[in-house]
Amino acid sequence: MSASSVELQHYRNRNQRNSSDCESPNEETYSNSDEECPDGGQEGYLVVVGSFFGCCVHLGLVNAIGAVQAYVSTHQLANVSSISVSWIFSVYLCLAYGTGVFIGPVFDKHGPFLLLLGSTILVFAGLMGAASSTSVGQFIVSFFVMGVGSGIGITPLVSVINHWFFRKRGTCTGIATCGGSVGGLAFPIMLRSLYPKYGYTWAMRILAFTCLGCMLIALALVKERIRRKNEPENVLEMNSKWKKFVLRAKIFNLSHFKDIKYIYLILGGFFAELSLILIVTYFATYAIAQGVKESTSYILLTVWNATGIIGRAMPSLASDFWGKFNMNILMLAGLNIVIFVLWLPFGGNLKALFAYAALGGYFSASILTMLPACLAQITSVDQFGERYGLLLSIISIGNLFVVPIGASVIDKGTTENYRNFVILTGIMSFVGLFFWVMCRYTLVGFKLNVRV
Repeated sequence: MSASSVELQHYRNRNQRNSSDCESPNEETYSNSDEECPDGGQEGYLVVVGSFFGCCVHLGLVNAIGAVQAYVSTHQLANVSSISVSWIFSVYLCLAYGTGVFIGPVFDKHGPFLLLLGSTILVFAGLMGAASSTSVGQFIVSFFVMGVGSGIGITPLVSVINHWFFRKRGTCTGIATCGGSVGGLAFPIMLRSLYPKYGYTWAMRILAFTCLGCMLIALALVKERIRRKNEPENVLEMNSKWKKFVLRAKIFNLSHFKDIKYIYLILGGFFAELSLILIVTYFATYAIAQGVKESTSYILLTVWNATGIIGRAMPSLASDFWGKFNMNILMLAGLNIVIFVLWLPFGGNLKALFAYAALGGYFSASILTMLPACLAQITSVDQFGERYGLLLSIISIGNLFVVPIGASVIDKGTTENYRNFVILTGIMSFVGLFFWVMCRYTLVGFKLNVRV
């Protein structure tokens, strides 16, 4: 047994009480339970299929939001300031991630069905409302509803994978979240074709019914394997009604923040995600400002999401052999390189933009895919929904403000404005990479020959 294996085994022994309910003696994990994950079987793989279709909608809409933002800002809201328009999508993104703080504990205790049902209704209603919207207020209400629906759906769709898989967790999470890239690939192409042919209203309605079909498949296939048991809670020591509510609801469980690994993971995911949100929201607008045709800007988004499919699948598969943290750090390093070496100096060249879309889409795909897989490695299964929901809620706070911040940096859309915007996304991506490295350091130090 190598020294690195001995060190990991020692670490597991020290943290046995925190380990996964699907523990393997040969895997880097920090959790434990009496049950074992089936790690396959018809039910498990059907759950992955259902989660894939659900992610096509919820993560796909996030990835394709730039196609809607670019059209609306130059048509229905052409006379509205870019900062005002940005609040529509920042509210949506905030709710799409922030609602998870309430949903995680509910999923852990009651499973995914009712959550996905409510999510289906709200997302469909939000898209239909957006189709008929003509003012900022109407768009905000529609995207508010859609954001709540996505927030309700994302957590159970991602969390449920951990109920069924351990050794193949990275691969299956990657397959499921590939739905986000497929949706992000298909939706801009669909809208690009439908806008001139049927107009904005019917384009959005067709998108709504497409999403409805995908969500019904998810509703039929996704189901939980275990539920958290109700635990006796001592509330006598609590000094206020608010603290009693927090303890009973298990919504804001501050005890999670005693884990430094979790804190570093939150910070890494936070800054990397904000960088990604800025890129997918304003990349099409950036391209148009460089003289690219509107239809071509949608193709750039399509390329971004097309390579993202590979960027989700291949690293996820490799992570089960080389380590989830290792692969995520490698991918984020690649994203930083293409931002500073390709996009920043050559962003005005169309060929360079296509190259950046291809490489950036590939490397950035790990931000959403590997985050839950890495979190699962340091979290027990019966607490995963709670921790993942809390993580998403923290990211959502950044999402609420980062889109307007991006709009204010872009301002009048001069070359210098957009250069500063690219620098902003690069800095956020680099800070995210730094905290991911620190999270890995808390696990195994700076040793490179450890699969973690």
